[in-house]
Amino acid sequence: MLIHCVTLKFRDSASAADIETFAQAVAALPGRLDFPIRTRQGRDLGERPANADYAIVTEFETLEDFNAYLVHPAHLALPREPVESMQSVQFRVKVPDA
Repeated sequence: MLIHCVTLKFRDSASAADIETFAQAVAALPGRLDFPIRTRQGRDLGERPANADYAIVTEFETLEDFNAYLVHPAHLALPREPVESMQSVQFRVKVPDA
């Protein structure tokens, strides 16, 4: 399994409605793709001032699915206007046999 973690900072001008629209678009992704993903997301708790504002963690079954996601129209259509900066990392985890 491949894990894709994204942290981002919103622009100072991003409204609560902008952020909610962004969150809804991310939540809709699994139903718009032709391969399975699991996505979790949320706002930072505010415990550390240097933290990002928001995080998204997405699980992909294969590297091929991740690469397909990067160029998929649903991913490319995510609202980018409220986002000031973004960092990401990908790593593999071993899934225990069921």
